[in-house]
Parts: sequence; structure tokens; C-alpha cells
Amino acid sequence: MKSAAVPGLPTLSLDKPGWTLRAWQALDAPALAEHANNPAVWRNMSDGFPHPYTLQIAQHWVTQGHIDFGGDNWAISFNGQAVGGCGMHRGRGPQACTAEIGYWLAQPYWGHGVGTAVARLLSQRALHNPAVMRVFAPVHADNPASMRVLEKSGFQREALMRLSVLKAGTPIDRVMMVLLRPGAVSGEPALPTLA
Repeated sequence: MKSAAVPGLPTLSLDKPGWTLRAWQALDAPALAEHANNPAVWRNMSDGFPHPYTLQIAQHWVTQGHIDFGGDNWAISFNGQAVGGCGMHRGRGPQACTAEIGYWLAQPYWGHGVGTAVARLLSQRALHNPAVMRVFAPVHADNPASMRVLEKSGFQREALMRLSVLKAGTPIDRVMMVLLRPGAVSGEPALPTLA
């Protein structure tokens, strides 16, 4: 099976020995299916993240799904093995000044600072674009560990969005975590003049 590559998607170091963000590869499918099929991982993901996460689903993701999903999507790799995933999606139209980040990590690697390193790197990469003023990450309200990861990366809790998304058919709350470009200020839009 041939892996489709996103043009220009670089390998990024997490400044932790053995850890990188890299392009998905066809050979990642078995590890992806193993790690993503964990109910503890699925519980904290959007409903678009399948469960069970089968080898067939993983094969589609590593060859085409990560491209179809849009944005930039990397494998989180430890010593060459995919043990998670992350992505950054730039806003379009009126939201072109924003970027959304997201990430997940295999449960054996939780609590070792990897998520924080991923969130920092993705937000720095997003803010490298001078048009991006705001990086955001919606987090399920019952996932305080992910909120702490983002807070360690400079994000702040902006809002509790009550009953804002479905998880397994049940409406749940999410917390909007936000990192603003340092020094960015909200402007007043120029109003059209009446002739």
C-alpha cells in the first residue's frame, strides 16, 4: 500500500530524545490501530474519531484519511513508531486569523510531558504565520489532564461551552482553551460609509 504524503509536511523535533512529529506512513497502520483502539483515548476525542478503531480504518487514515481531513496532520513518533497523532487546521474566511490544534497520545505515554511538547510546538508553528492571532483547542470538560497540558503550553481557559457537542450521542460540555499572539489586540472594524 502506497502512502500519500502531504507536500511540504516536515518532520519536527519535540526536543525530547526519540520524539518527533512526522508524516504518516503506510507502515504505521498496525500501531495506529493498536493505540487508537483504546476506549480511554476514544473517550477524550471528538465523535469523528472511530471506536472500535480497526486496522482497516487505520490503513485508510495513514494513506488518505489524514489528507482528506484537511490541515496538517502528523504522527507522534517515538523511536520511529507512531504512538499518537496531532494536527493543526488554519481557519478560513472570517476565521483566517485562527488556527485549531488537536492531539492524542497512546495511554502508556501519558504524564511524561509529551502532550505539552506537542501543544507547544503546534501553537508555535501556527503563530509563525503572521496572520494567525489566535490558536484554540476545544477540550471535553471532563478532561482536566488535557486542559493542564494546554495551560503548561501558555493557553488559557476562555469559555465553558455548555452542551456544545455530541459524544456517543450524548450532549457534553467543552472548554475552549486559547492562546493569543503576544501583543495582539482586538480592533474596531472599519464601518462602511453611507454616501
